[in-house]
Amino acid sequence: MAEVASVRVRWDDKNISLINQRAIKGLFQMGFDIAAQARSNAPYVTGALRATIRVEEAGDNVQVIAGGSFGSRRVDYAWKREQGPNRNPLTEHYLENATRMIVNGNYMQKYFGDLT
Repeated sequence: MAEVASVRVRWDDKNISLINQRAIKGLFQMGFDIAAQARSNAPYVTGALRATIRVEEAGDNVQVIAGGSFGSRRVDYAWKREQGPNRNPLTEHYLENATRMIVNGNYMQKYFGDLT
């Protein structure tokens, strides 16, 4: 009669939780770098637009957002400045270009290291 082998698989919940935490940390680091680059790329008149560029957590997502309130000022033109035309064409698509600059290269290794 043949012997039957059995295998027991046990999830290491602690390590799985650490993987999730490292992934979220990497997303935030990447988001902060995109936001910093977007501030540098954004058109500058009063600085209000640049001051509204921020990183927010939305459920399972990390988002880089521009616009909204800055002190007593309302910056409702962030999307228009993103789309252009702007006085300086180099400042159009400041968020899109910032994202492109950050993900150009080995961003997976930089932000997610041994997770990839």
